[in-house]
Amino acid sequence: MKNSILIIALLCFSAFLPGVSQAQQVAHINYMDVVQMMPEYAKASTAYELYKQSQEDMLAELQMKYETLQKSLEKESSAPVPNQTRIKIISQKMQITLEEYQQKQVEIQDSLNAKMYELVDPIKKKVADVVAEVAKEKGYTHVIDNSAGTLIYADPAHDLTEIVKTRLGIKDKPSSNSAAGKPKPMGASGVGGK
Repeated sequence: MKNSILIIALLCFSAFLPGVSQAQQVAHINYMDVVQMMPEYAKASTAYELYKQSQEDMLAELQMKYETLQKSLEKESSAPVPNQTRIKIISQKMQITLEEYQQKQVEIQDSLNAKMYELVDPIKKKVADVVAEVAKEKGYTHVIDNSAGTLIYADPAHDLTEIVKTRLGIKDKPSSNSAAGKPKPMGASGVGGK
């Protein structure tokens, strides 16, 4: 009897809650499949591969330089009377070349990531804009990328960010000088960078 009264009370109470009476509509899409099916994606992929090959060619040059030094070191070390000064110089050059190679690998990886973003981001934005348009037309409040579990579109009316920030006492920073107080990126001071 107590359970029945509790259930009836909850049903009556929930009828007056606007969030309960209006269910949110959630849709899904395989976002990356759509992006990869775009005609622009094939062009971007080709451009990326050409760029990647040019970057890998730079690494190959450093690798050849290292291998040449390694052969010189082997030749000098196997001489009847090895020249220790020459061996030391070659070893130092090998170390420098190895460090250059490793640094170039990092630079190339960063460059490849930036190039991928540059080429693919406009395509992703175009797809996301259409997803939002379709979602609005169909009455969906959220669209989830089922290939990665990423939220692509959310109805701004259901965004709780500002309410949560207010309750936590978080205030937006003044926009007059957005760079104030931000740390300088690595390499910006000339130390450790170019």
